[in-house]
Amino acid sequence: MEARRRKPNVNSMAGTDTSPITLLLANSNRDEHASLQSSLQAGGYNVLGVHNGRQALKSFYQQRPHLLILDAHLRGIDGPRICQEVKANNQHYVPVIITTEPDSDWLLDETQHRADAIIHKPVDNTELSAWINSLIRIKRQFDRLLKENRQLAEASRALDLLKTEIINNVAHELRTPLLQVKSAVSLLVEDLLQDTPPDQHTVAKMATQAVGRLESVVENISQLAQSHHIRLAPVIVDEAFDLALRHLERKWARRDARQRVEKRIDPELPPVQADKRALARLVQLLTDNALKFSPDASPVYLLAYQHTPDMVSIGVQDFGIGIAPEEHQRIFEAFYLVDGSTTRRYSGAGTGLALAQLLADGLQTQIEIDSAPGRGSTFWFTLPVSDADDLLDF
Repeated sequence: MEARRRKPNVNSMAGTDTSPITLLLANSNRDEHASLQSSLQAGGYNVLGVHNGRQALKSFYQQRPHLLILDAHLRGIDGPRICQEVKANNQHYVPVIITTEPDSDWLLDETQHRADAIIHKPVDNTELSAWINSLIRIKRQFDRLLKENRQLAEASRALDLLKTEIINNVAHELRTPLLQVKSAVSLLVEDLLQDTPPDQHTVAKMATQAVGRLESVVENISQLAQSHHIRLAPVIVDEAFDLALRHLERKWARRDARQRVEKRIDPELPPVQADKRALARLVQLLTDNALKFSPDASPVYLLAYQHTPDMVSIGVQDFGIGIAPEEHQRIFEAFYLVDGSTTRRYSGAGTGLALAQLLADGLQTQIEIDSAPGRGSTFWFTLPVSDADDLLDF
């Protein structure tokens, strides 16, 4: 009980922050206003006093007080409506206390005011001080956490920029010598194929496969950087498919497999909300995976149709070896290979599907699998149809 009679310690409420606490007091009854203002100033607070709702809002936006004490029945704009505006339009946490008669009807519905505290008249100064003390502590903690969160967000953005720069530099430094190696190997392979019998072409094939695998690794490094820069906008799926196929044709290991890929797109398909380059890379990675794990003579289908009025389904279907159900989740792990032996039939570093999942995350979707051993595989994901407002500038 002794603690309730003690005057509020402004500095203790602020924690280590000793800046003065400013309260906005709004009350149309001048006698009540004068009594409350005198008590609050005696407690060490800086008090901004106004007598109607419009003055209260103006003072709030101009002075930015730490806490508001509003009478429920202010002239012009009442306390509950001011409280709603403060809570709806302010990025920071601003505590609001409303004073009112005990029988006010609006007290039954908290959605009508969203106040942090309701104090019945006549206002008890001890109760008011206790509420101010508690709410200011909460505000200080909230502001500190908000500041720390913003600092972490800025540090995260800086780290993402640094990672992207490093990735781009590594990809650039690898791409130039890779092009030279690729050209040299291409000439050597051509000579080997012309000057040696077919049973001695193994070395040429091994060289071609090795360069193709290295090319895939460098390309995946570039795609890793791209996964950090996804900007959603209206995208025509057919155009993204064409871009994916152009990327595929530039890959040495898949150049001859392009004719196996067939597009099957709903002719009335609307644009989707996506990033064109990221969507194309995602489809390319799934198509590359489908070509790798299916027979040379079998087709690979790029599928797109409107699943619901608001969603479009996009998939890549093959008729290859299929994937056991227990492997469906693990294949998206970086460097995971279903067959990890040194004599495995299918080459690769195990990063393609992991990158595909990163791109899918950036596009705010999830890759699903329909597959079983010997039955082929279909990789699916969905994207939202672009809003009409987004299409105005499209």
